[in-house]
Amino acid sequence: MKKNVFGWGVVTAIAVSIMSITTVPVAAEEGGKTCLISTISQGTPFAQLVWSGFETAQENYGVDIKMIEALDNAEYEEQIRAMAEMGYNPIYTMFDALNAYVVDIAPEYPDIDFYMIDSALEPQSDNVCSLVVDPTESSFVAGFVAAKTTQTGKIGWIGSLEQANILRFRDGYTAGARYTDPDIEILTSFTGDNTDSVKGQEAAKILINDGVDVIFQSANLSGLGVITACAEAGIKAIGVDEWQGDIDDCVFWSSLKDIDSAVVQTIGEYLDGEFESGFRYFTLETGARAYDERDYEKLSPELKEELDELVEKVISGEIVVADLVADAAE
Repeated sequence: MKKNVFGWGVVTAIAVSIMSITTVPVAAEEGGKTCLISTISQGTPFAQLVWSGFETAQENYGVDIKMIEALDNAEYEEQIRAMAEMGYNPIYTMFDALNAYVVDIAPEYPDIDFYMIDSALEPQSDNVCSLVVDPTESSFVAGFVAAKTTQTGKIGWIGSLEQANILRFRDGYTAGARYTDPDIEILTSFTGDNTDSVKGQEAAKILINDGVDVIFQSANLSGLGVITACAEAGIKAIGVDEWQGDIDDCVFWSSLKDIDSAVVQTIGEYLDGEFESGFRYFTLETGARAYDERDYEKLSPELKEELDELVEKVISGEIVVADLVADAAE
């Protein structure tokens, strides 16, 4: 464990070209300053979720926060160096295309600590931490709820791109549904796009026409089209990452990826003089949320009891979600 404290000296003046910056300034005499460098724009749902963690930290700790939208990989290295030279500490980076530069650059800035979000990369230095909020467990819970809710015995899942971080949502959801009902039918699809809501709507209509009456979307902005199609068809939808029940009443459940809480917690730990390098896993066992209480309160008393029992088994290790996912893949 590495000990750190915020210490703000004279910020080095450097000339950098920052193509897209969102800044939320506050007085931060005690809290210092931290930043997020993202490869996706702030308007996307997952980026908004991560940024909400920074806003909470700003309210709780008085830190100055800044978001850099590095939308072109040609600027990745420049933006990381710029923020380090300007004294932002810790620096958060999002997704491994960007995180790979952190692994290489971090040793040059031993007094700056880096948190890599949604990363599978092995930290190579004492000032780098990979924050892992794996969605498999919360998706497993969503699969359980879907299997308990369907009237047709047929549920669906729609993702954006066929890549590892998206497949975790599908695999957890499928494992949870089959754990609940081995005979359930599960249809899956991809939109092939992160941002096109029309493609999401079209993908959902195909599943709906096949008799699906619950769809879990893990498709970022294109997932909003999935929700639209579910609303129009009068079937149920499951939101992703954050609570999406305010989008439409058809969203009766949301599978949370509690990255915002991980951001708040790690900033708080840093301010307390603590920084842990290596991998940091946020799971149900460590207190990560799988669902929103607003959804839970709408469940029947019987289903609440069953859900509580399921979650407790996951936390205690009686149910090992990773093993069920592996078994389902065989």
